[in-house]
Amino acid sequence: MYLYTGLTELLPLNAVYALLIASHGVSTSELSVLFALWTVTTLLCEIPSGAVADRFPRHLVLAAAALAQGTGFILWTALPSLGSFAAGFVLWGLATALTSGTLQSLLYDGLADDGRSEQYAQVSSRLAAVQACSIAVGSLVASPVVLWGGYSAAGWVSVLLTLLAVPTALGMGRGRRRAPATDDTGTGTDGLAAQGWLSLLRAGLAEARHTPQVRSSLLLVSVLAGIGVVDEYLPVLALEGGAPPATIPLLLLLPWAAMAVGGLMGWRLAKAGNGVLAGLLLAGGSALALGALSHHPGGFLGIAAFYWILRMLQVVMGARLQHAITGPARATVSSVAGLGAQTVSLMIFLGSALGARWASASVLVAATAVPVFLTAMLLLLPRYGRPPHVAPSATESPDGVPPVSGPALQADPRENRSAPVKESDA
Repeated sequence: MYLYTGLTELLPLNAVYALLIASHGVSTSELSVLFALWTVTTLLCEIPSGAVADRFPRHLVLAAAALAQGTGFILWTALPSLGSFAAGFVLWGLATALTSGTLQSLLYDGLADDGRSEQYAQVSSRLAAVQACSIAVGSLVASPVVLWGGYSAAGWVSVLLTLLAVPTALGMGRGRRRAPATDDTGTGTDGLAAQGWLSLLRAGLAEARHTPQVRSSLLLVSVLAGIGVVDEYLPVLALEGGAPPATIPLLLLLPWAAMAVGGLMGWRLAKAGNGVLAGLLLAGGSALALGALSHHPGGFLGIAAFYWILRMLQVVMGARLQHAITGPARATVSSVAGLGAQTVSLMIFLGSALGARWASASVLVAATAVPVFLTAMLLLLPRYGRPPHVAPSATESPDGVPPVSGPALQADPRENRSAPVKESDA
């Protein structure tokens, strides 16, 4: 999983794909349409692809995601045109949807099969660190790769890396025999899985909607993941702060390094109370606002502190969500979080686009601290108070009471169902 994450994120093309597209005559308005196509594809495929990952072996789904992304990069590099760019963005959006929720579910179920589900937070911390480091290294090597062979070189290197991720994903299923799944009533789910994709889709959506702990964890995971897109505005913020263009890539390394460290440390907060987590969020939001409004390159230290805290909280909330899920459609429920994150990101983009008419980039970035503060307030509400490291049992809902929204608990077969109910029993 570490290798798969590294290969799919260590892509020089991530740093220069907009320049590649623009170099082939695509206008800014057409580029915006391509970005919109990318986002819409991800939104539409997010939850259905989660049900696919619950219905079929998840390592095959991850292999298909890497193959789709690599195919899109081949189209961009070998046949650059507006149509190829559009098809590539559709394939990339599909790959993002197929990966979202699938990797987390495969990891959690694999650990659970070995009786090590309590280690999920620690392993997911390492995955988050690998992801951040891979993105940073990919951005660093993009410049020499482009200088060596142009944008096409960055494209072919990215194609090679994504195609190498295909056999890596296939290797995840080698020797792994999945234990029979159980739903939140403790009964087998083989019958449900046999009914197919639609049944799993409904089961996942029902758990996301009706299980309080799952619902609250989904909200927190979605908001914390969506807020992170503010990094798209950091280059403009650096220019406004008077940073020389040559130093901007170095400044942008600070947040990425902070995310890597935060990802590596996040598991240590797995048992922290919500008061501690809320305090960290308040401190991180304040550091973000002060750093953005400083109008100085040194303000990126505050922004880096925010991303350090944000990544730690993302790891904690992601682990809390996985522990809260008890039904047969883990990937579907996890994909709901991906859909929520995409929605939050879209709201931030739209709000920033409207606010850019009257506010500078520093004000827009600082305004992102508002949802951070609101999330901290949410953490202090009683419904979010369950310890994140406690996994609900098979016959217990995340709130500690028998589930009422799913199928009824099966009665003991030895029980005499015809026996009258006494008033005291009632």
